[in-house]
Amino acid sequence: MSFVTGLECLKCGAKYQDERVFSGCPRCGTDSFLSTVTVFYDYDRLQDKVARKSIGQGGRGIWRYSELLPVRQDNHRITLGEGSTPLLKCASLGEALGLDNLYVKDESRNPTWSFKDRNCCCAISKGLELNANVAVIASSGNHGASTAAYASRAGMQSVVFVEGSTNDTFMTQIQAYGGLVVPVTTSEGRWALMERCVRELGWYPTGSYTTPMPTGHPYGIEGCKTLGYEIVQDLRWNVPDKVVIPLGLGEGFYGTWKGFWEFKKLGLVDSVPSIVSVETEGGAPLANALRKGLDYVEKVPRAPTVATSIATNITSYQAMRAVRDSDGAAVTVTDEEILTAQRLLAAKEGLFAEPASAAAFAGVKKLREGGELERDESIVIVMTSSGLKDPAGSMKVPRELSVIEPEWENFRDFMNRTYHMSL
Repeated sequence: MSFVTGLECLKCGAKYQDERVFSGCPRCGTDSFLSTVTVFYDYDRLQDKVARKSIGQGGRGIWRYSELLPVRQDNHRITLGEGSTPLLKCASLGEALGLDNLYVKDESRNPTWSFKDRNCCCAISKGLELNANVAVIASSGNHGASTAAYASRAGMQSVVFVEGSTNDTFMTQIQAYGGLVVPVTTSEGRWALMERCVRELGWYPTGSYTTPMPTGHPYGIEGCKTLGYEIVQDLRWNVPDKVVIPLGLGEGFYGTWKGFWEFKKLGLVDSVPSIVSVETEGGAPLANALRKGLDYVEKVPRAPTVATSIATNITSYQAMRAVRDSDGAAVTVTDEEILTAQRLLAAKEGLFAEPASAAAFAGVKKLREGGELERDESIVIVMTSSGLKDPAGSMKVPRELSVIEPEWENFRDFMNRTYHMSL
């Protein structure tokens, strides 16, 4: 049974019955502003259908929340085993920072090693329902790899526009899944080509291509809601005080917030967390907009960074809404802070995060050291993807090591010389 009532603009509240509204709200859009439309449900009817003891109990993965997702028929719901990722308490790092309740939601355990799998699983499944034949995305890597994987699973062709500087790991992964990669000289050029493919060829977008602001894919964002659902259930129906997420274009960011908002609207919880965005210094469009008190996000200069997955000069209205509606915050971090956070996560907690993911922990560290987090607050960091996705941008490992003959004295000398360990 579907409880979807249609699409609704986050800014002006305009409602749409057409399921193919992929380029934001046309009613309130201007030369400098474009709002996201979001899937809306009959929440009154849902309140009679969902309860703590039953919701999400039908197995694993995102489809256990099918009544809260926009795909109507079981035969359109594809899966690669996404979701149900672990929430890990970080005792060592928590102790070092003086935080008693620090957690990491490890999204690197998803099928293509990033949280984009929640998005693409739902987006591609909805595409099957809409009779899509070719999926298209402009991506820095993770979204492209996930689109290609889920399109392949659905028997759909995928085309992925990337910048020419995209690293070999992403290029290999996308092509291994059967994605047709198209390198483009500029970031904006990728979106322009993608828009024409959607408009003129009828291809199915799985993410943003709109200007002046990105809007994301309304149905893909629904898959991201399950991250919020899971965090609440992982904590045994306790809502964390803060959820800290690295911010790019804001699809997964807003989707996670929407999950918490829906659980509260349905009466399953009594509160929502503050959502904290983490961006890189030198860019940070959301932090810039909030600092200026703007009601839209303006473009900022795009600066080089090790966190390539969140290296953007613009973000979405939905990201702004998530921070403002949750009484959240926008934090910026440097590349040095990101790489330090990446090393600490790996060495102290056994979690190897992509630099963009490590930015979230860098943000927590910065807030705590600035006295903006209390010791007893419950804080969840969303680790969005694996460090193996962007090895070139990661900390300088592995170091160059000399090869030794298998003699004990050679081994002892090697350990002392290389690692300062006396045996």
